[in-house]
Amino acid sequence: MRPLFFFARSAGLTQEPMERLALASAADRAEEILAEPIAAAGFSLLLCEVIGSSSRPTLRVYIERPDGAPVDIGNCVTVNDAITDLLDTVDLFPTQFLLEVSSPGLARPLKRSEHFEAVVGKLIEFRTWEPIEGRRNWKVSLTRLDGDFLVVDWDGREVIVPLPAIEIANLVDIPPKKGEKKGGSRRTKKKKKGKSQGK
Repeated sequence: MRPLFFFARSAGLTQEPMERLALASAADRAEEILAEPIAAAGFSLLLCEVIGSSSRPTLRVYIERPDGAPVDIGNCVTVNDAITDLLDTVDLFPTQFLLEVSSPGLARPLKRSEHFEAVVGKLIEFRTWEPIEGRRNWKVSLTRLDGDFLVVDWDGREVIVPLPAIEIANLVDIPPKKGEKKGGSRRTKKKKKGKSQGK
């Protein structure tokens, strides 16, 4: 659920932040509804998010396999079939919406404290509901968690960000440098053996 202080201030918010808040609340409710049927289908729910607008929303459901193996298209179809009828019976949105079932991917979405705890020391990006230090969009290294607060490294300075202040976040997928594999080992060119000159 979104923190209460956001609801308390809702009277002063413009339509656009109010809309974002409503979509985030719908994502929270979807998580409560879908966790059990997704588990019954043999998968775990990482999180839900809503993209688009209130008139054309898309509910994106991120799933994982309990064995840690990558999620494939067949897995997504299985979960889609398991939750579609249920979603038709609840009023998540006032209009029709699209459903997407997806794997977390390399740019892993982050929402709860355990999600952030798993990526301490890595580069993350997030957007806050309201400006902190004069900005809403961040791309920083996550130093540690301190209760419900993220401690991030912003140009060599520690900044504390309350977890409920974050609207959306994900792990930054850093592509390998040229000549490196994803695992980080460098590929080297093999030297060509010169042909022996014989008479």
